[in-house]
Amino acid sequence: MLRILTLCHGNICRSPLAEVLIEAAIAEDSLLAGRVTISSAGTSDEHAGEGMHPNSAAILRKRGLRSTHQARLFTPALAMTIDLVLAADQANLRNGRNIIRLAQKEPEIRLLRDFDPASLGRDLDDPWGYPPAEYERVAKEIEAAIPGLLAELRDRI
Repeated sequence: MLRILTLCHGNICRSPLAEVLIEAAIAEDSLLAGRVTISSAGTSDEHAGEGMHPNSAAILRKRGLRSTHQARLFTPALAMTIDLVLAADQANLRNGRNIIRLAQKEPEIRLLRDFDPASLGRDLDDPWGYPPAEYERVAKEIEAAIPGLLAELRDRI
């Protein structure tokens, strides 16, 4: 089983949105379904235990996907259970690497948008505090990265 984790700052906007969108794509892929699991976490505990941001949840509900979520902190213990971490931006990539260094097992960590050839290496900007249209933009950027991610996951299986 390949275990993936999406990572952002508070685990209420970008990473749960990415988790559910990627989860849905994996479920539809006959090669990956049942072989890849996905979860999410944040590099900050300021929202730990909270649900998904209402704007992220609304986007998922519009797509007929689950919107339940409970924010959690990315810890060294959690890192030891993961194979691939997909960070939302450079700050979370850096913070995630610092957390991973404390783990006994070091998962690979990359930017989520690395899987979108049109935006290689670009950050997935945080929509927190912005209007719903920004959340939709983030969802589209995540969706643009999914085909490249799935192609790489198929190569790993």
